[in-house]
Amino acid sequence: MNTLNRFCVAVLATCIGLVATSASAADWSPAVQKIIDDAKREGQLTLSTGPVVAGGPNGRSVIAAGIATLFGVKLDVEWSPALSFGPMAAKLQQEFQAGVPASTDLYFASAPQVGPYVDGRLFRRVPWAELWPDRIGKSAAEYGQSLRFESFLPGILYNVKAAPWVSDIKVMADVLKPKYKGKFATTPYLSGFDALVAENAWGKAKTTAFVTQLAGQISGLLACAGTDRIASGEVAALVLDCGGSAQNVPKYKGILDTKVPSDIAMRRYLYMQVPSNAVHPNAAMLAALYLVSPAGQHDVAFALDGIDDDDYPETWAHARVAALEKEGSHFFDVDIAWWKSNPNLAKDLGDLVKIIQRSGG
Repeated sequence: MNTLNRFCVAVLATCIGLVATSASAADWSPAVQKIIDDAKREGQLTLSTGPVVAGGPNGRSVIAAGIATLFGVKLDVEWSPALSFGPMAAKLQQEFQAGVPASTDLYFASAPQVGPYVDGRLFRRVPWAELWPDRIGKSAAEYGQSLRFESFLPGILYNVKAAPWVSDIKVMADVLKPKYKGKFATTPYLSGFDALVAENAWGKAKTTAFVTQLAGQISGLLACAGTDRIASGEVAALVLDCGGSAQNVPKYKGILDTKVPSDIAMRRYLYMQVPSNAVHPNAAMLAALYLVSPAGQHDVAFALDGIDDDDYPETWAHARVAALEKEGSHFFDVDIAWWKSNPNLAKDLGDLVKIIQRSGG
């Protein structure tokens, strides 16, 4: 299929999704209508997120407009910066235990941060798939509380001019070739390797051997937040990045790209949860439903964050996964159940981080 045909198919899929959304919006179920009515009474939505999660400060007005269009509810949306995922979860747990209101009505995080809390009462039970069965599949809603928002696809993030060699990488072992020594960095916390170390992925022995060699190959350490340094060419490439999305951010288009080696292909989901002590829980539920709508996926997830959810056929992530699978990649899903089934990941990753930090990178 040529580029024009792919574009036409993508546009058609998007239009179909938007039509379906409009039809659903015209006749919401009684359960959703009750949420709509209660959200109108709440009148407000409080969001505390990272600067590149759900658009950060730029997402506030888009989310408010989207909720108004989809549900006919006008909300005053307030935004403030959040701690990183793990510390934010701990903060919410402390607030819940103290009996004080949650500092955000909607919490965003991935499986490692959500997993420790899903068996408790920190997050509200919400029948997401039942609220919008024509849109939300059962697999997209986990543990009766966590709704997928984005699919992170980690890979090698690189400057297309400073590191054209990355396009030749097929499998991870390729980066260990002598000719690439000193030409890339890795993260100080070994992003992505926390999943590879699992026994149903690479396993600890293979991952330890790889990281030991990697430590002698890197030019230094760079956090995922250092994308601007890659865009400037100061650091040519990062093995591995956190989300596989930077190339879609407007200021990086044509400057950055990502390459996913076929032997580390993984989907890492970003979830939305409503804290049990949220001040505006109904507004939060409408926000989450909007964010998984075709409009929310396009206008917030993709346009502002650079990555959407491959559960939905019109998304960039869906097309990206399909293309990589056609090239031979076999994805494994780092969802909450997968994470809970591998209880030693944090300890095993800690051992690997010591190796990379001893390298002096």
